[in-house]
Amino acid sequence: MSVEVMQNLYPLFERNRILKKEMLWSLRDYTFAHARVKYQEYGQGILAGCSLSVKGEEIAVRPGLLKYGPAVCILMEEARIPFEAAQETRYLQMAVREDRSAPDYIAYRMELALSEKERKEEGVFELCRFHLRKGAALRTEYKGFVDMETEYDTVDVTHADWGGLGGKSLAPEVTRRFAEEILSNRGSREEDRAFAMHCLCEEGAMPVKALAAYAAGRMGGELDEYMDMQKVYGALRRILEQSGRGEERPGGRRERRRIVVD
Repeated sequence: MSVEVMQNLYPLFERNRILKKEMLWSLRDYTFAHARVKYQEYGQGILAGCSLSVKGEEIAVRPGLLKYGPAVCILMEEARIPFEAAQETRYLQMAVREDRSAPDYIAYRMELALSEKERKEEGVFELCRFHLRKGAALRTEYKGFVDMETEYDTVDVTHADWGGLGGKSLAPEVTRRFAEEILSNRGSREEDRAFAMHCLCEEGAMPVKALAAYAAGRMGGELDEYMDMQKVYGALRRILEQSGRGEERPGGRRERRRIVVD
């Protein structure tokens, strides 16, 4: 017994063939269906792209993908927004507004804004935060992993709302920086190096449970404790510090050390 579930139509673009309306409908449906199927188990937030750069007195956001509810929204072109020095932290946010006023379609409108408030409404996603002092220049390049959360004059993406497999994740820029520093340290552990390779191979944000399990295992805590991405970032920072000093993890197994007497 068999049941037909779905029929896929692939147009043949050849000379003297008529492109029928059914073929056009297939092309239309596949475009949206592919993204929805691929990211259906991902959390809301940035899925790909949306990298940041400073161009004069503007912050530029490159093309990318964001997920809001079940919808995957495409930022087709670079978007820019002006900025200036301020007394407090500014939050660069992308808002996705759903518009159902038209009878023939649902519009998802994307708006870029700088806010004084960290708290976000539904459909608003943080891209970065920064506190620019008067007379200083805003930078997007980092000296190291810890430098990514520098409070002043630095674009901080450690709090950015990235959607990963299973929920909210860390920005790939953060996990890749961690991976590069682990791999550049010859004294780092094998488990850290293996995780670092995973970070570099991941196309988008790391799966949430992979980050939580690694942080919990390495720090000696519970998995649920590290479902908070800020705690994961703190764990990654401590792991790098320990790796640099050759320290042991809390509750971890000590390696045998040999003393050779001549």
